[in-house]
Amino acid sequence: MSVQLDDKIHLEVNFETYITRKLAMLEGDGWRISDNDAGFDPSAALYLPDFIEYVTATAPDKVAKMQKAFGGNWENNLKLQLVKALETRGTVLTLREGFQMAGYQTITCSGHYPDDPRLPKLKEFYEKNILRVMRQVHYQTAGNKSLDLVFFVNGIPVSTAEVKTELTQSVEDAILEYQNERKPIEPGTNRKNYLLMYKRGAVVHFAISEDEIWMCTDLSPKQPRFLPFNKGTEDGHAGNPPVQESDTEYPTGYFWNDICRKDNWLRIFHNFVFEEVSKKEDITGRIREVRTQIFPRFHQWDCVTKCMEDVKRLGVGQRYLIEHSAGSGKTETITWVSHELIRIMDENGERKFSSVIVVTDRVGLDTNIKGTIQQLKKTMGLIEMVGGDAEHKLSGAKSKQLAKALHDKREIIVVTLQTFPFALEAIANDPVLAGANFAVIIDEAHSSQEGTFSGKMRAALKFAAKNSKEKISEEDVTDEDAMNAYFLQMQDAKSLPTNVSFFAFTATPKAETKTIFGRPSNRTDEKTGQPIPESFHLYPMRQAIEEGYIIDVLKGYMPYQTAYKLKEDIVPENVVDERTAIRTIAHWQSLHPTNVMSKAEFIVEHFVKNVAMLLDGQAKAMVVTSGRPAVIRYKYAIQAYLKAHPEYDKEKIEKRLQFTVPGDPLVAFSGSVKGELAIMHEDDHIVEEKEYLKDNPFAQIRRDYDYTEENMNNLGYQTVEQAFDKPESRVLIVANKFQTGFNQKKLVAMYIDKHINNDIEIVQTYSRLNRIFPGKDKVFVVDFVNDPDVVVNAFKKYDTGAEMEGPQKLEIIYEIKASLDKAGIYSQDEFDAYKVSKYKSMTDVDETRKDSYRTKIYNLVSVPADRWNSQFRAQQNAYNTWLDVRENAKKRGDEDTVNQADVQLKNIQDELDKLMDFRKKLKRYSSAYEYITQIVDLGEPDLEVFSSFAKLLSRKLAGVSVDEIDISSFVLSDFKIKSLGDRRNMPEEASMLKPMTAGGQGSSGRKESLKAIVSKINEIWGNDVSADVGARTINAIADFVAADDVSRIQIQNTTNSKEAIIADGRMERIIQLAAIALKNNEFEDLADKIINDPQTWKPLADVIYDLVDKNKRIDMPELIKFMKTAKK
Repeated sequence: MSVQLDDKIHLEVNFETYITRKLAMLEGDGWRISDNDAGFDPSAALYLPDFIEYVTATAPDKVAKMQKAFGGNWENNLKLQLVKALETRGTVLTLREGFQMAGYQTITCSGHYPDDPRLPKLKEFYEKNILRVMRQVHYQTAGNKSLDLVFFVNGIPVSTAEVKTELTQSVEDAILEYQNERKPIEPGTNRKNYLLMYKRGAVVHFAISEDEIWMCTDLSPKQPRFLPFNKGTEDGHAGNPPVQESDTEYPTGYFWNDICRKDNWLRIFHNFVFEEVSKKEDITGRIREVRTQIFPRFHQWDCVTKCMEDVKRLGVGQRYLIEHSAGSGKTETITWVSHELIRIMDENGERKFSSVIVVTDRVGLDTNIKGTIQQLKKTMGLIEMVGGDAEHKLSGAKSKQLAKALHDKREIIVVTLQTFPFALEAIANDPVLAGANFAVIIDEAHSSQEGTFSGKMRAALKFAAKNSKEKISEEDVTDEDAMNAYFLQMQDAKSLPTNVSFFAFTATPKAETKTIFGRPSNRTDEKTGQPIPESFHLYPMRQAIEEGYIIDVLKGYMPYQTAYKLKEDIVPENVVDERTAIRTIAHWQSLHPTNVMSKAEFIVEHFVKNVAMLLDGQAKAMVVTSGRPAVIRYKYAIQAYLKAHPEYDKEKIEKRLQFTVPGDPLVAFSGSVKGELAIMHEDDHIVEEKEYLKDNPFAQIRRDYDYTEENMNNLGYQTVEQAFDKPESRVLIVANKFQTGFNQKKLVAMYIDKHINNDIEIVQTYSRLNRIFPGKDKVFVVDFVNDPDVVVNAFKKYDTGAEMEGPQKLEIIYEIKASLDKAGIYSQDEFDAYKVSKYKSMTDVDETRKDSYRTKIYNLVSVPADRWNSQFRAQQNAYNTWLDVRENAKKRGDEDTVNQADVQLKNIQDELDKLMDFRKKLKRYSSAYEYITQIVDLGEPDLEVFSSFAKLLSRKLAGVSVDEIDISSFVLSDFKIKSLGDRRNMPEEASMLKPMTAGGQGSSGRKESLKAIVSKINEIWGNDVSADVGARTINAIADFVAADDVSRIQIQNTTNSKEAIIADGRMERIIQLAAIALKNNEFEDLADKIINDPQTWKPLADVIYDLVDKNKRIDMPELIKFMKTAKK
């Protein structure tokens, strides 16, 4: 049936009517429509008439017995038992398994379509199901709030929905309505709204518009998290395909046309939904048990459904390449595919597949499959873990365990890559298995962690190398390479079983993988004339990024060659204005691209400045090297640099500040390497090149020693993965290991010193950074050697939106900030209050690690956030009002009012666009600032303050909860101070100079102090400078520094040492800014020397520090008097 996609649908009530009408039209599915909530009981969250009807239809004998026993109260008695089951077991289990009632055995609550067609009673239970959608449901037990739609199965609510139309409001408004208004426990009264209770009430809550759908399974958190439930666009982006002129349905029509089909709808609640119980680490490092009801994302449901439909249509022996990006939830999808495959039966009630074999080397996948399927299917011994699982290892030959499991027809058998060849051989040759069919699910995690393969896999790799005439090193081979080689060998020998269906899951399939497991497409290879193979199902990387499941690593990509030429591109020599005069290119300029010591120096400095404070001081980095000798060199180089710089030496830093430095790096590589391979001739000159080195660190490498991962790390019983996961482990140096199949969610930075020529390896290596973690909103990739064009082109093969964050003109930061300032969302006073409050709270770095501080600092942006939201809502309300005016005027034929309304609507839309542009620019400012300041020191501290302000305000406007904010990442670089000791314990003599004003000392002491001041002035500017001019210059600069809130608090914070503060660099920038300001008066010559002569900095900083610390100034009358006396 054709539909008119015009603006008449813009009213929510019309859209609700449209959805319910479409549901009623679903052929044979029997959705019943309630235009109001008559009969709904909010205190029980039930529509009891449907439940009574279903039980009466499916169990008439039990109903008759109840009527006889309880008389007219039988319905209420049944209701009480149902409510008790919902309270104790939850909606999903009650629907699936019913509940026990004394004297009546099991009361069935719903029926799933039977797997075995020979069971007519189960089919009856299915056919009698009553699906109902109810409009405007008043759900509060005390109150009058209502939900747009509620979906019921036999009177039990399984889903709710808030409906919005894009012409008036968006899907974001529906989400906000849920988050702010739809509370399971009513604020203030603490009354329960049972329809919204986690597990007890509706299973899933949908925010629906014509364009998008989002979902949530738990409304109880302060900020419930909604996930996208969209198909994705045809070009691989998030959302849904936009409406075309020829379309007869809305972009979200798949919900009512496909998802809500009776068989699909019931299958989701019977076969998909499960509760995941996990221990998760929050941003502060605390481990908490988290219970999450998992509802399939659209691509997961779509993949499983299409695979099962294809199996039923084409039978056994097909191949399915499932190309799902990282972050797609492959573990759940594999579990659901396994579960659905073992349920498929033929007309005789026999399973189509004797066993489903899951091939994986991923730690934890087997346990996840086991735990999930036990919730979905109550059958003892359903899963066989060959060799045991993560908790219980089995002894004995794995091949024998596998053979027994196959003979016993165990439903799901989990094997490793090494064991898998025995499974295929058994299927092909074991007479006991003759005539049986099998499904094989291959989880190609690309892991090459162990560096070893079975003899059969090695033989296959040799076969592949012989055919391709290429040398293949086992060290560089991934599981995918081994699997492909094995299949090609089996195909060549015509020994690949035909009674097996293969399902291969991968994020980045190689060409060979597509050839083996892909399906012929409509496109033709020009060289071969053959159809180009394609994936059976695709969830692309760009969609995963835009939906927030993984991070776009290219946004943090910084090629070495890009940074190296920034001096001429971003800071040209002819720029002499005061604002850019003190900018400096960081360490990039001085680095020699082939010098490991220089790179180690940069890595440590970059880590401390950009990475160390992130994720509450738990952020980690990986150094990717070209080989095992390079791992040894990097290990010794980083250790030497840390040792030569006490401020980075963990052993010399207060314990509470140790998270600000990288510590001793771990290493990861397979096999062993002789020390002599890590020694180079030019090492003899390293001390000459690096003044901070007293000895050549590479001279400590033992030539004849076999270096291994074990003896370099000395971890005892721990694996490298376990050790690296600990908070104290921050840096991991690798060679041909952990570049694939390694998931460390706290990995934030990667330093690449390895030429990578393979597109797949590039994507897999860089993608180690893309896993999400609470508070992780950015990553850093510093690439010393690879061509950025090659890297971006590699990503474009899997990510249609791949784009490198390029170097930008510095003016972009000032331009964006000026635009944000003009928007009127925040005032200068509010920003100043944020800055002062933030700094006062940060005098003790430990404060940033407390929940109270996290809440306080987040609340500092509440006023501008509320202002933006108020303006946005006001414009939306005005838009809706004028839309109604236009609608009514159009009905009356009042063209003048229609035209007036059109003008108003355009003006309002312009205002809405400005508000949305403000949100975008907040993110753009922070992104540009963070990118540029990796390289360029802007010398303007307030810009960094504003970056943290903009990022927090952006997150607040996006509705991100405080628990997901990494407040520690907003600790400004000025507060990343490494104390060499506790100043509170330092002797008074440690302060070099204590200038005093009149009355502070006796005559002798004052004279010595003034003499020291004159000596210091001479040291700073030379003997030809007048002491009084020098002293006035110092006082003016001290006033300038003290006026800077950050510098004053930083200096007066007793936990920071003088040496650490001076070394940090902020004081230098402030003093230089002061000097620039002094150039316009009588102090010009002295100011020029401060700016241009680096030797003036240290003695001047000593004096300024002491003056600000003691809140004193040089007493000019006393100094002049002293000078006159000295001349006599």
